[in-house]
Amino acid sequence: MQPNFKYKIILFVFLLGFILPGAVFAAGFTAFTGQTNADEVNVRVDATVSSKVACTLDKGKLVEVASEAYDWYKIHLPGEAPSYIKKELVECIDRAPEKCSNAKVIGNKVNIRLGPGESFWILGQVDKSTVVNIIQDEGDWYKIEPVHQSYGWVNKKFINKEIIILEKVSPEAEDKSAGTLVAAMPKESDQITIEGTVSPYGVVLWRKATHKLVTADQKTYFLKGNRKGLNSLNYSKVKVTGKIINPQNSKYPIIEAAVIEVLN
Repeated sequence: MQPNFKYKIILFVFLLGFILPGAVFAAGFTAFTGQTNADEVNVRVDATVSSKVACTLDKGKLVEVASEAYDWYKIHLPGEAPSYIKKELVECIDRAPEKCSNAKVIGNKVNIRLGPGESFWILGQVDKSTVVNIIQDEGDWYKIEPVHQSYGWVNKKFINKEIIILEKVSPEAEDKSAGTLVAAMPKESDQITIEGTVSPYGVVLWRKATHKLVTADQKTYFLKGNRKGLNSLNYSKVKVTGKIINPQNSKYPIIEAAVIEVLN
């Protein structure tokens, strides 16, 4: 009996390695905001090249990466992805007489699907009282804006996490030899490239800047740019390229950030 028991234990451990690889990968993973580095990047419903494409993304698109598995990143579905919910599982909450624009989910673990039918792939699930924004009515289904609890998969080679572009960059600014996007620089007298550590400045509505950059010699600059992107860089050492602006009553010079490169 003992050899047979030992065999069963070994077999169980062997199978466990196949069943739970995602859990092993997720343990040490930190979510981040990434950016696509190519045009027509496929967002798939599963972490395989043979799985169905949910949508495609343009170069430079910011995406929220939630986890990883082998060569793939699991991302929160962007606005480009089609998403559907069954009408009978939501309750309209707006006051428009002939059109429902917003609805509240009335059940738990309600499936969000890729198309208007129960044969379509499940993209995620939402619970009771979740509010969804409706795009259009399609029979027994609503096409909705993707919810935060819905996901797709992108191959890691198409997502950069070292470079975050905070302002729109012109097509002429692409440095193809380096393989990354570089901001179109303003006149030399107006631009600056500087290294330092990012920290939050606090959210006040009238402020032009929401974050600070402190250099190694303790000089301080304010940073103006996409708040979500800057939040993802809090307490990171970075190299910032951008334009210096000096509005009246500003405590420190403000850098209108074009490109931020993470150094650690």
